[in-house]
This record gives sequence, structure tokens and C-alpha cells, in this order.
Amino acid sequence: MNFIKFPMFIAVIAYLGMPIAQAEDAVKLPTLTVLAESELRDEVGFVPYQEDKPVRQALQRFMLKNERDIQNFVVDDSFTEINLQPKLTEPDMSQLSPALQQYVLAVASGLQSSDPTTGLFTLLKQFGIDRSNVDGIRGGTVKLNIDPNLLQQLKDNKWQMR
Repeated sequence: MNFIKFPMFIAVIAYLGMPIAQAEDAVKLPTLTVLAESELRDEVGFVPYQEDKPVRQALQRFMLKNERDIQNFVVDDSFTEINLQPKLTEPDMSQLSPALQQYVLAVASGLQSSDPTTGLFTLLKQFGIDRSNVDGIRGGTVKLNIDPNLLQQLKDNKWQMR
């Protein structure tokens, strides 16, 4: 039995004699600390604003160069036209009579011409309004002399398209 106790005793003594790392030897790692603005000022101190003139001048030159480049932009001859609007399908006018189809096309072509009032007067021709009835066209407005009977007829909705 002494044979078993003796090696155990030696093992315990050897274990106690081995150097063990103490808490004092531990390395402290840096940590991030959240500070309020006043605490940060106390920690760092007052840092006055220092204007860096070369940096400011370089930034001003950069901005002026960009503005000049934008103003002096030149379109070269190699540009291509890009149509961003999809093609619209043509309206189906098969249910209209041929005369009404011609009337609609005449009004549409007049509105798309260089003088859109042509389309308007084509539209108003059935009411007896033409360029001779108009006092003047100024600033997108048209002043008309309309017969009061025609106005009453339009109010009653008794007129029909021809």
C-alpha cells in the first residue's frame, strides 16, 4: 500500500511545485469605450479647427474644372439616337365610317402640323367656326364669335357628327 501512496504523494508535490500563470501576468487587450461628447472632450481636450489652405484651393480648382467641363461639353458626330418611348399601336378605326375616318385623320394631321390651329379649325369647321370668325390668336388663346343658337344647340346635345 505504501507503494501506491508514495507515487501519489510525489505527483501532488510535483503538481504544486509547477509554475502556474497568475492573474497578474494576464495581458489586457484594448477595448472600445462609448463616450458622450463631454466625456470625449475631457479625454481628448479642445482641438481648434485648422484650415488647410492648399486642400481648399485644390478643391476649388477641381470644382471650377468640373463646371467648365460641363459647360464646354461637345457632342461629337458619332452619337446615335435613342428612342425611349415604345411604339404605340395604331388605333383601330375599322368600326368608323370611311368619311369619319378621313375626318379623324384630317384633325390629327392638322394637330401634328407646324400650326396646330389647323387641326382645331378642322375640328370646329362642322360648327361653322373658321379663321374668319376668329378675332385673334394670342398667347395660346383663341377668341371666337359664336352664334348663340349654336351654343344652345351644343348645350342641348342635339348636334351630331357628320
